[in-house]
Amino acid sequence: MSAEKLSPRQQMIGIMYLVLLAMLAMNASKDLLNAFIFLEDGIDVTTKNFNNTNQTIYTKISNASATGSRLAVQTDKNAVEIGKSSNKLFNEIEKFKDDIIEIGGGLDEETNLPLGKDNQDVGAEYLVVKGHGKALKQKIGDYKILLTNLIDKRDTGVINGINKLLKTPEHIDYEGVKSPWENGISEYLPLAAVTANLTNIQSYIRNAESQVLSYLFEQINQDSYKVNKIMATSIAENGYVLQGDQYSANIFLAAADTTQEPIVIIGDFDTAYYNNTGQIKFTGPTDSLPVDAGIGKLRLDANTTGNHTWGGIMKVPHPNPKRKGEYLIYPFVNNYTVAAPSAVISSDQLNIMYMGLDNEISISAPGMKSEDLIVTASNRCAVTSKGNGKYIFIPQRGGKIDINVSANINGLMKAISKQTWKSKRLPKPEIIIPGVKGGKASANSLAAVLQAVGAKPQYDPSFPISTKPKIIEIKAEINSGGTLNPGRMTKNGKSVSQTNRQIRALNRGHSITIYMKAKGADGITHSIQKVVTIR
Repeated sequence: MSAEKLSPRQQMIGIMYLVLLAMLAMNASKDLLNAFIFLEDGIDVTTKNFNNTNQTIYTKISNASATGSRLAVQTDKNAVEIGKSSNKLFNEIEKFKDDIIEIGGGLDEETNLPLGKDNQDVGAEYLVVKGHGKALKQKIGDYKILLTNLIDKRDTGVINGINKLLKTPEHIDYEGVKSPWENGISEYLPLAAVTANLTNIQSYIRNAESQVLSYLFEQINQDSYKVNKIMATSIAENGYVLQGDQYSANIFLAAADTTQEPIVIIGDFDTAYYNNTGQIKFTGPTDSLPVDAGIGKLRLDANTTGNHTWGGIMKVPHPNPKRKGEYLIYPFVNNYTVAAPSAVISSDQLNIMYMGLDNEISISAPGMKSEDLIVTASNRCAVTSKGNGKYIFIPQRGGKIDINVSANINGLMKAISKQTWKSKRLPKPEIIIPGVKGGKASANSLAAVLQAVGAKPQYDPSFPISTKPKIIEIKAEINSGGTLNPGRMTKNGKSVSQTNRQIRALNRGHSITIYMKAKGADGITHSIQKVVTIR
């Protein structure tokens, strides 16, 4: 970056400034002194423009620092120091001007111009005799060192520009006589010229401040990693989630430079060491990853169960052409959990299936979609998926049934679980007559119930399946004083009028026996009976 060129307006001010100095040396008129003061006003406008530009750059640097970039943060600290030093020096010179004008008689209330603008003694007395000029030269030199130390020594153009703006050479008069710098800006000059000289120095300070700030901000841009591809991505806070817990992930935009292939190195490294020192310290072996379009491709064999942490660094070629061969280093760390392949197989039947029935069983595998599961069963047991992890098992035989669960993992079918269940026949049903408890009933109530509701086959109430047997055949025998009189019942288990009359004629101690054939859902027909004694 070269020294900032002066605008045509600034160049014209400089020429006029030299002309006025020459004319002042020839005892110019008071109108010419006033013109010199007005020229100082023009220099002051330029100074203010520099100041406005500087404030904009300060804001840009501060915003860049908010990104957390190490370079931007340090640059912001340097910029703050530059601002403090520049303002301090600028304000000190402003005080010098005020003091000189006050010593020369102050300002004219009507024109607001210095009353002593033609006084040729006050400037030299203040700056030379009292030593303020020598002190100012030292402070300008210190300020110049502060600025140039922030510039890379290879950027000679910028350094030369700062040195030119803030130079304080010895004064050489027309006879070749040398004198200190402060003499040259004050001795034998009227007050108006001295204050103009000081204003010009203030302008150089703001100009130098602007050049260094622009340079530093440019370095931030040059050292920033440029990208040409933006992607939406997410990183899970936990690579393993249990049912009932929450899955959490950070979703953000990721950027990459497909033209600059980074170097990706993985391995175990001490993150505390990195955070404390800014350096990377690997504590074990490392490995390089293949990179495609700026993105490292990681594949890890999950051979060991448990929690695992992995990380490494990404080395990106430095974007600043002046730092060719150097790299920007970005560390990263992540973790994941490896669990043994398994499936959860559950139902309300406690690992028991019943022949001929739709046995609903839930099957799931942590971390896998239900549609990726393949479920089969042995011993001629049919399996049908209902979706959402629900399966219907219909065994045709009794005995052991192996439930096998496999899954499609990365395009490969792998067995993840095997569980053995039992297949049973349905239990033998019993005859149920509503209202009859303990095998006893009155003749009238028994007759009424059998006529209205009838006798029904039913499994034990503790049996967990709601299916009911079907009546195949039913009849009744009435025991009346030792004589068996055949009775009849309809197919649905209700008594007919003849049987009903016979039941009502029974006395205490007599009994009725109901015989029934009932077929269960498993296809087995059972012969069952129930005896009811008249009380």
